[in-house]
Amino acid sequence: MEKPNKIWNKNFILLFITNLLVLAAFYASIPIIPVYCQEIGITGSKVGIVLTAMSVATILFRPIAGYLLDNFNRYIVYIIFLALFCLAFPAFLVFPIFAALIIIRLYMGAVYSVCGSATMTLAGDVLPKTKITEGISRFAFTISIGMAVGPFVGIQVQNHMSSKASFLTVFAISVVALICVSCCKIKYPKIQRKKFVLKDTIYKPALPFMFNMTFLMIPYGAVIAYSSILAQEKGLTDVLPFFYICLVVGMLLSKLSTQKMIDAGKHRVLVYISLVILVVTMISYKFLETGAHMLIAGFFFGIGYGILQPLFQAFVTGTTPAPKRGVANATYLLSYDIGIGIGSLLMGFLQESIGLTTGFALTAIAYVVGGIIYVVYIDKYYRKLKNSAVESKPQANTLSKYMEKDIFVLNETATVRDAIKYFLDKNVSGVPIVSKDGACVGFISDGNIMRYLKGDENPPAAIDSSFSFINYLWNPDTEFEEKLNSIMDMNVLEIGNNKPITIQESASLEDACRLLSDSGIKKVPVVNNGKIVGIISRSVITHYITKRYLEKEKKV
Repeated sequence: MEKPNKIWNKNFILLFITNLLVLAAFYASIPIIPVYCQEIGITGSKVGIVLTAMSVATILFRPIAGYLLDNFNRYIVYIIFLALFCLAFPAFLVFPIFAALIIIRLYMGAVYSVCGSATMTLAGDVLPKTKITEGISRFAFTISIGMAVGPFVGIQVQNHMSSKASFLTVFAISVVALICVSCCKIKYPKIQRKKFVLKDTIYKPALPFMFNMTFLMIPYGAVIAYSSILAQEKGLTDVLPFFYICLVVGMLLSKLSTQKMIDAGKHRVLVYISLVILVVTMISYKFLETGAHMLIAGFFFGIGYGILQPLFQAFVTGTTPAPKRGVANATYLLSYDIGIGIGSLLMGFLQESIGLTTGFALTAIAYVVGGIIYVVYIDKYYRKLKNSAVESKPQANTLSKYMEKDIFVLNETATVRDAIKYFLDKNVSGVPIVSKDGACVGFISDGNIMRYLKGDENPPAAIDSSFSFINYLWNPDTEFEEKLNSIMDMNVLEIGNNKPITIQESASLEDACRLLSDSGIKKVPVVNNGKIVGIISRSVITHYITKRYLEKEKKV
């Protein structure tokens, strides 16, 4: 399958929209189904049985979903099961009988387990191999948004339409998703199928992530399932739709504000921040009395999960070989099924014994347990998997073999005077700027200094700024000396590039060549887990190409 060069390629965008629509349709149906059941005479515990039936089917069918995705054409499998998923919504209207609704929900659980695992797997397949972690962290955001937007859509539709119209509206949303994914062009080579073996339907390396996320999803299940009942108890029903809006706003804000940190590999800090936010938010439910409090809780709830959900999904997909991503995603997503199920069931018991507000506050314990698991094991486990994945790649195809490993860098507190002196001492024309923890935060070259002095942000590409810099220093005029003296004590980030272009160590030489060509720069820092590990330059690539050409000539 041909690989694209950027994250937001056509197939990725179409899959992003598709997954958002599918999740919105699925979660929109959750508040519609209980009302519909009551309208046709299904009440009490029978409603709970109808709702729970899908969770049971999803958990049981997830492993089979992984097998299907890894042993058949993933794109075709997704198209078929998404079409089957669409049919579930009108089926509620055709068969308004208790036993039939249970069967429909079991059917929904089976087909949805494939759909939910497939999109994440397909997204990983259409991403550049060097940007899978970054891309999946963006794609997984559809889960967070879908789980928040869906209930809001369902409540609004249910409040303004009949149940029949509500199901048809959700059906229409799912059909649009089917049309959208049909516009993708994803081709796979012929797959050699393996015999179905039950033990192979679980991807063991994904189990620690699944176990950790299960705890983190317990409070989520409690809030999503019982927020409407809590709103009724507190007389805040009118506020409930805006609760979901605040949830979405929080998720969007967290994504926009933390994406650079995710790309830089600062995962640990983000997990700690999100867990602290979520613990405080859930404990605050104990004192919830006003609509403003509920909206603020929704906002911070969204911030926490807007970080955690995409991050953990990226942990799984980014460390799994492409042929195993189907079963890996199916294994990991069991955490959503189990965690949400436990949260809903737990709150059912807590509601009767201690009340919803106290029950919500107690679910914060699940975050504490999940945080301990992450600190003690998961963080180290992820880094181990990530490093082993890089080491296992053929070194001939990665930058580690070609990059310059003697790295010269400047600290982010350095001045222009320090930079010029450093250029002379090390005989270089430019160096990366790093933070205290070793992350690349900028790049400064003699060209940056010359452009600043000349006031020219876009000099002709054919002119080598190094020669201009030497010429000026060799025979400076009075005006130049004055300008140079005025910038000597300025911070390097004020003159250098504070949005550095970097490339992953696992990238290929071809990727580096394309990056240097597209960006018009002479050298680029090579990073691993956000830290600089080398430099790849235009001269290195030129040397490699020339050497390869001469070797071919010898053979001829």
